[in-house]
Amino acid sequence: MNKAQKPNVMALRLATYIMLTLLAVVFVFPFYWLFTASFKTQAQIFVTPPHWIPSHLMWSNYTDLFQQTNILRAFFNSVVTSAGSVLLSLFLCSLGGFAFAKYPLAPGNNRMFAFVLGTMLIPGAVTLIPTFEILVHIHWINTYWALIVPGAVGAFGIFWMRQYMGANLPDDLLAAARIDGCSEFGIYWRIAVPIAQPALAALGIMNLIGSWNNLMWAFIVLRTPSMYTLPLVIYLMQGEMSTPWGMLMAGGVFTVLPLVIAFLLFQKQFVAGITAGAVKQ
Repeated sequence: MNKAQKPNVMALRLATYIMLTLLAVVFVFPFYWLFTASFKTQAQIFVTPPHWIPSHLMWSNYTDLFQQTNILRAFFNSVVTSAGSVLLSLFLCSLGGFAFAKYPLAPGNNRMFAFVLGTMLIPGAVTLIPTFEILVHIHWINTYWALIVPGAVGAFGIFWMRQYMGANLPDDLLAAARIDGCSEFGIYWRIAVPIAQPALAALGIMNLIGSWNNLMWAFIVLRTPSMYTLPLVIYLMQGEMSTPWGMLMAGGVFTVLPLVIAFLLFQKQFVAGITAGAVKQ
C-alpha cells in the first residue's frame, strides 16, 4: 500500500466505525428507554419533552410487579417451556440435518429434503387450527407440552444443520469411525454434534428468542394463570381503561434480561455459527 492510498483507507475505516456506532445507538436506544422508564412514574414516562434520566428511581414499579402479578411463576414457566423447546429442537434438527447431509444416497433423500424446504412456504396461520385440534384430542391443552412440542422441529433448523454438517463434517472421519465399529447414532452423537457446536449455539439462540417471546400460541393453548408465561402476563397487564406503564416497563426489563444474558454467554459460538461458511475452508 502506497502513501497516497493510506489516507483513503483510514478515512473509509473511520466512516465505517462512525456508521456502526450510529447503528448501535439506534438499536440500543429502545432498551435504554425501556430500562429508564421502568424507574419512572406514569407522568414522567409521557412528559414532553421526555426525561432521558429519571429524577429519582421508582423501585415501587418492581415491587408492585412482584406483589401484584404472578411474574415469578410465569418466569419459571417460560424457563421450562423455552429450555424444553430449544433442547428438543436442537436434537431433532441436528439429527435430521446429519441424515440429509451424510446419507445423500439414501432412497428419497433429495425429495424428502425438498419437501422439508417446501414446508417453509406454508404460513403458520394455516396450521394453527389443525395443531390446536390435535392438542385437544391428546389432552395437551394448558400443559407445557403444548408449548414445547409443536414448534420443536422447523424446516429452517434442519436446513441450517444440513448445510453446516455438509461443509464441516468430513466423510473420511465418518468412514474411520465406522471402521472402528462406531454405530451410526454414535457417529452422530460423538462426532457430528461436537463438531457442529457453533451451529447448534446459533440455532439455539434463535430458537430461544422465538420460544421465549411466543405470545400468540401461549394465549391460545394456556388456560389458567398458574401456566401463563412471561409474555402473556405482561400482555394481560394492559387494561381497557388504564395501564400501569411503569410496572409494564419493569416487566419488560425482567423479560428481556435473560435473553441478553444468554446472548452474552454464547455470543462467540453464535457469531461462529452465523459466519460458518463465509470463509472458504
